[in-house]
Amino acid sequence: MGKIYEPTVMYSFLRVYTNFIFKRWFSSVEVNGEANIPENTSVIFAPNHQNALIDAMALLSSVPSPVVFLARADLFKKKAQDRALRSLRIMPAYRIRDGIQNLKKNEDSFEQSIEVLLHKNFLCLMPEGGQDEHRRLRHLVKGMFRIAFSTQEMLPENDYVKIVPVGLDYGNYDHSGSHLVVNFGKPISIKDYWESYKENAPVAQNRLRDELYNRMAPLMLNIQSEAHYDAFYVSSYLYNERMLDELCVDDNESNRLIARQRIVEHLQKKEEDGDASLSELDTLCGEWLKTHPDVAFSSKAYEDGIRLDSALLLHVAYLVVTSPLVLYSLLFNGIPFAIVKRLAAKLKGSGFESSFVFGAAGLLFPMFYVVYAVVSAFFVPSLSFWVAFLFTLPMSFCFFIRYRWRCQYVKERISNIFRKRDVVPDIRKCLDRLFGNAQ
Repeated sequence: MGKIYEPTVMYSFLRVYTNFIFKRWFSSVEVNGEANIPENTSVIFAPNHQNALIDAMALLSSVPSPVVFLARADLFKKKAQDRALRSLRIMPAYRIRDGIQNLKKNEDSFEQSIEVLLHKNFLCLMPEGGQDEHRRLRHLVKGMFRIAFSTQEMLPENDYVKIVPVGLDYGNYDHSGSHLVVNFGKPISIKDYWESYKENAPVAQNRLRDELYNRMAPLMLNIQSEAHYDAFYVSSYLYNERMLDELCVDDNESNRLIARQRIVEHLQKKEEDGDASLSELDTLCGEWLKTHPDVAFSSKAYEDGIRLDSALLLHVAYLVVTSPLVLYSLLFNGIPFAIVKRLAAKLKGSGFESSFVFGAAGLLFPMFYVVYAVVSAFFVPSLSFWVAFLFTLPMSFCFFIRYRWRCQYVKERISNIFRKRDVVPDIRKCLDRLFGNAQ
């Protein structure tokens, strides 16, 4: 078997294919700070970890070259899965929960990781050591720093390992159709810690860990509050538009993330000060969250209006006029779509739903299209008609997904019109007081 970092034709094809469908999985994908990715050197990417294998895809689709990953070892238990993951440049990383006796197996992955870096290939480790759907940066584990310093010992003089902090922000962890923001921070050079490492390795590793934490935190939504987590998260969206106006910046998802960060930072200071208004905010946000579990989606629909206006009527007209196209799409995409959704239902709340749906859809739909292609070859009148038919299959699926998103949007807008109690004005008034903007 070749080296894990060596290119193969199959991997190159899969990377192009998965990157293509991945960027259409989201309503928008914004990548910032690409200039911070070093060239012609040993690079370790360090992203926050909140969305299983989708986190890896977010990085892979945003960098110029292939990446080798380390992932939780329990994904490699079955031989078929082990071979498949390794063919995708993913190696196992064992944790204490996998059994102390298995920690020795990390040596093989660590040695391969060092080899990857010595050959100036990209490596990615999730420095939090595990996944958590809460939008906060957790304590960083030391495996990454051990690999970085061990690699540095083998590099020539004046050639240093670089660690690039990465922040990932999703509108929704479980479903397609939300936004994705990928932020690359300024790299950390092992050069700045090398002399300290030679004097006292543990101290140098701890200093590097703290530096990486401090550089990752500003790249993501980092809600450290335990007591008011839901209230801070809901507020960061429902007050987002007002904060954008205060910042006087363009309305895009990257700037909306900055606005959410400012909101959370301010509320966390209020928590430190023991502000009693946070109790009222908890109650109001909790009431809203009960009927609006998809916070990013619902807050944006609310921003767009709570009355019947021309924009909403245009959306309704679009759904009516294009409904025949949906029937065509359902005819050829309905069965694989239903299969994927049925299987994914077992993973709700596991943190892996989105990863499974993305992977299953990426495999299952092409298989059905191949069957359609073979069967239709016996019935179409000409080659050009057959090629045109094949072209419409993936196009019809993309249309169906977006039609579905629009249906959900229209439903949300109409629900807001007829909702008996609108708690959002009360939430915003409470936030105005907390931000000192009360009239």
